[in-house]
Amino acid sequence: MEHDTLKELGTTLKGKILSQVSLSRYTSLHVGGIADIMIYPATVQELQTVIHYSRKHAVPYCIIGRGTNLLIKDGGIRGIVIKLSRCCNTIKVTETVKSQVTLTAGAGVSLRRLQTFAVKGSLSGMEFLSGIPGSLGGALAMNAGAQGKEMKDITDTITLLTPQAEVIERNSGELRFTYRSLALSRGTVILKAVLKMKQSTRSILLGRIEKINRWRRRVQPLNLPSAGSVFKNPPGQSAGQLVEQAGLKGFTLGNAQVSDKHANFIVNRGGATARDILSLMDIMQNSVYKATGIQLEPEICIAGENG
Repeated sequence: MEHDTLKELGTTLKGKILSQVSLSRYTSLHVGGIADIMIYPATVQELQTVIHYSRKHAVPYCIIGRGTNLLIKDGGIRGIVIKLSRCCNTIKVTETVKSQVTLTAGAGVSLRRLQTFAVKGSLSGMEFLSGIPGSLGGALAMNAGAQGKEMKDITDTITLLTPQAEVIERNSGELRFTYRSLALSRGTVILKAVLKMKQSTRSILLGRIEKINRWRRRVQPLNLPSAGSVFKNPPGQSAGQLVEQAGLKGFTLGNAQVSDKHANFIVNRGGATARDILSLMDIMQNSVYKATGIQLEPEICIAGENG
């Protein structure tokens, strides 16, 4: 399968195609097995070609952004891994009406680059994303949030590629955002979004961003590889506090550790495997359930096959 895919798509696409890729290089946790094939489509049309090929030949595909909310198992990912950083990487202001501004950004744009663009244009609305290291597509897919705000609050429309490779647009009223989730059909790809901003000043924006960054440095383990919050907060509860109350703050399994700074983070102390992290997640869930009856639900995405 791999040879045939490389041969057929390699003669069709101008984007980069790689084989036997170590996915640990593409996740913030620095764990994960091998991907059979990784493709960087150069255009949306090339992305459609890949999706059509996948359907025709029953080759599975998945999208990974910047890998910051992702745990890939040690057995890696069969089929095609698609990266959108080449075909969905533009940002532009699309409308300005008095103090209201909309900008359109591709799913492959990093949140850091998006925020830099907003600050340069004195646009307010996405300061809450400061310090979140993912891509726009990933932030939309998980309805990323902080400081009491979520992606749904600033999203006007999203352009999607369906599993049938059809490009469609959905407005905010048609999108089903929930806590740390956006309901999409399996195989749907986020291409771009129109975001709602307001005019502000750079000094105000930079002040807000620095305040959030100081908070993150104080409470989160930013010096070690992690995937951010491991579990969703149960209603009215803090997952980190529940894990800490279960006595697991700083608990280590293999080279994976429940952070001694924030108990809803698992950090890779060097050489951790996905199996270490998944086993540690099980211990955290079981301990919290035994102590409180609360079943913690993973916030990080888990993909791939067991090693």
